[in-house]
Amino acid sequence: MNGLSARRLRVLLAAFVLFSGAVSYRVVSFAVLQGPVLAQRAEAFRYREDIVPAHRGDILDARGRVLATDIPADRVSAIVRQVEDPHRTAQLLAPLIGRSAEDIEAALTQPGREWVVLQRQLDPEVSAQIRALELPGIVLDPEPKRAYPMGDFASQVLGFVNWEYRGAYGLEAAYDSVVGGIPGQLVGERDLAGNVIALGQSSWNPPKDGATLVLTIDSAVQYLAESVLERTIQEQRAAGGTIIVMDVRTGAILAMANRPSFDPNRFTAVSDPALFVNPSVSATYEPGSTFKVITMALGLDAGVVTPQTVVDGGAYRELPDGTRIYNALLQEFGPETMTEVLIHSSNVGAMEVVDRLGPERFSDGVERFGFGQPTGVDLPGEVEGIVNRPGTAGWSLTTFYTNAFGQGIAVTPLQLVAAVSAIANGGVLMRPYIVQEIRDGQRIQVTEPTPVRRVIREETARTLSEMLAEVMDSYSTRFRIPGYRIAAKTGTAEIPGPHGYERGEGATIASVIGYGPVENPRFCVLVKIDRPKGSPWGERAAGPAFAEVFRQLLLLYGIPPSQPIDSVTGGGGRP
Repeated sequence: MNGLSARRLRVLLAAFVLFSGAVSYRVVSFAVLQGPVLAQRAEAFRYREDIVPAHRGDILDARGRVLATDIPADRVSAIVRQVEDPHRTAQLLAPLIGRSAEDIEAALTQPGREWVVLQRQLDPEVSAQIRALELPGIVLDPEPKRAYPMGDFASQVLGFVNWEYRGAYGLEAAYDSVVGGIPGQLVGERDLAGNVIALGQSSWNPPKDGATLVLTIDSAVQYLAESVLERTIQEQRAAGGTIIVMDVRTGAILAMANRPSFDPNRFTAVSDPALFVNPSVSATYEPGSTFKVITMALGLDAGVVTPQTVVDGGAYRELPDGTRIYNALLQEFGPETMTEVLIHSSNVGAMEVVDRLGPERFSDGVERFGFGQPTGVDLPGEVEGIVNRPGTAGWSLTTFYTNAFGQGIAVTPLQLVAAVSAIANGGVLMRPYIVQEIRDGQRIQVTEPTPVRRVIREETARTLSEMLAEVMDSYSTRFRIPGYRIAAKTGTAEIPGPHGYERGEGATIASVIGYGPVENPRFCVLVKIDRPKGSPWGERAAGPAFAEVFRQLLLLYGIPPSQPIDSVTGGGGRP
């Protein structure tokens, strides 16, 4: 028994020594080996670094109206280990912050998390309700929130600010580094509730607030364009549309309306991100007969035709391979002057013009007008369009002739407006722009109008303006602008599909583009209606909207009429 007891004693002693060694190792490990790491963690918890967002600059319209601004908001977070009752906390917060109680409780019980953000950009009223609950471990921190007081007004021009407080789409993205400012940094000693200790050690690098943008957009003109566009889309049972108004003298964009659109205050509710994209610069379409304005400008400028040049207005043109290209509705106009080619919207007449120009000269002229290249507007996502030059895979004799009347070529709405504005102002292509001023404290940067190049002679522009004024007179049975001489051209474009051009109801793009007053042009207006079902024709589907926008525009800017208001000129409108 004595020997057995001695052996047991030795085993117990050995076990005790091993246990004591293990404990000693852990103590030494924590105190010596891991001490610096643990101290670092404690220091990091005590001294937390916060990025302090800069206030974004306002975005104002040309009249000084606020289109985008910052408003006060809060971020609600949780110090997880201080939350005494996750279930009760989640139940109380759920109806206030717009998250389910289950989701909040899951966030509060995540293993290994010390700090979790529960919701951002809370309104002050909601923050006050949370503060009144006095929930342990729940912290409110101020942060700015972007607000768009006019809802979906010019939303695809403005874009929005995402959860990271960075600009997304539109001007918010294009000018993010300007309007967004520079974030600040706060490193402060915190108490157990996460609050900065007033007398503790801290460092503060203040943010630099962003600059204010003043746009060329006139909210009165933008509202006019949007309201007319919405009404026209509804009346025509159309899929969407675009209206652009530009100052032909400078390239300043006064209105850029697109539908469908979205409310940037509720960007998270948008299920289709395609709504964020601005179709005025990012979507192409075949412009149809509105492109005959460009074709005629090139023919006149090259001297291959004059307004009085007469061509055979047959129903079709037959190519060497036997392909026949027809007028709309197979119409046969008989002999017609170049002015009548525009009035009749004769495809055969337009093909005669490019035939006299030849492929190279026509292609060079189209590119000179800015097609197949970005306009350089200060908006993101601008595309080049599609222009197939002779010798490229997309070019053929058929597309050469169909390009004459705006089929087989793809342009953006803004490209067409910029090109036609060049005719209006006497032949100079201007770079479109939408930001008029950048105000950064006492420093103001003003955008100056930028001529790109001369595209046609001034004499050509005057001649074509007179021709297009006669074209506008011919629409008087459909739409008119009493008292004013306006130059305009309608277009009815077919829509290409994977198996050729679409057929049936809603298979066209109806549009009108024009400028005026002819005596001293100020504005270029494009009305484009996508897939109208009321009428497929530009004259009927888009014409009344064009006239309404121009009438109100001239009234808004106080431009007096040049003719008696009760005079009605011309006739002979087409379907």
